[in-house]
Amino acid sequence: MKRDPRLRDLSSDHHQALVLARHVSREPEWSAALGEALAARFEQELEPHFHIEEELLLPALRSAGEAELALRTQREHDTLRSLVRQAAEGSAVAARDFAELLTLHVRFEERQLFPTCETALNDAELDAVATRTAERQHS
Repeated sequence: MKRDPRLRDLSSDHHQALVLARHVSREPEWSAALGEALAARFEQELEPHFHIEEELLLPALRSAGEAELALRTQREHDTLRSLVRQAAEGSAVAARDFAELLTLHVRFEERQLFPTCETALNDAELDAVATRTAERQHS
């Protein structure tokens, strides 16, 4: 399925997220140093993506009657943040759980969240997402 161009940049972020998840899942021995590196990448690469979704997509989805979808997205974001914090402290279990959930979350967004956004959100809401992602790339 072809992605609405206004969501394409967010969708493209998912490739890097999957690369990160695969990298984390393949680490033979987890350490606090690896966790700190993961936390730094998360802050730089995933947090900006999450913020755009949380500030623009999720409120618009709730207004469009898709509260459950917005709630699931927010809960998964919150869980991923918690797992990153635990992985940064050296938890190998949290690192593995993070990699697994991130992979599932990307699939969820590509298969459910974004298709729903394309049909349920209006042009102004989608245009705002495109504007914000463009601003993010230039900062």
